[in-house]
Amino acid sequence: MKNQLYIVILTILVVLTGTTALYAGGATRVAEAIWANDNLYDTIVTPTTFVAPAEHSTDRIYSFMMSGLSGQRSVAESAPGDQDYNGGRWDLQMVVFTAQGINAHDPDGDGFVNFELTNSEDVLAHEQLGHIIINEANFYFECPLLPRRGNR
Repeated sequence: MKNQLYIVILTILVVLTGTTALYAGGATRVAEAIWANDNLYDTIVTPTTFVAPAEHSTDRIYSFMMSGLSGQRSVAESAPGDQDYNGGRWDLQMVVFTAQGINAHDPDGDGFVNFELTNSEDVLAHEQLGHIIINEANFYFECPLLPRRGNR
């Protein structure tokens, strides 16, 4: 059971950041991991996952980990200070770039986005443009957003 928990935690970390970090048996801080409202946030990856929550008790987070391009960090629809922020309880959405989106976001063809989407409105606008497809992951987890270190 403990090994399964470690796998879940590392999976969340990879989904959010595209990297692995050392896990010391508790929570792990990941710097500059998530965009929300045009601001970059650090996060604390915790071992907390849960089943489908009550309506309006989570916020959406858009993961680009398996999107077809590198360099786009996750984007959250809410952040600390927003009236509707649920403390870092997330409903994971997996985002995939379409062929049109790859051409628009990676015109030089190096496999990395040339610009990042930095708020949920941009994510939804690019879905409408046909650049991305958003898929419900049916995965719920907790990792709060924190101001970036050095920017306090």
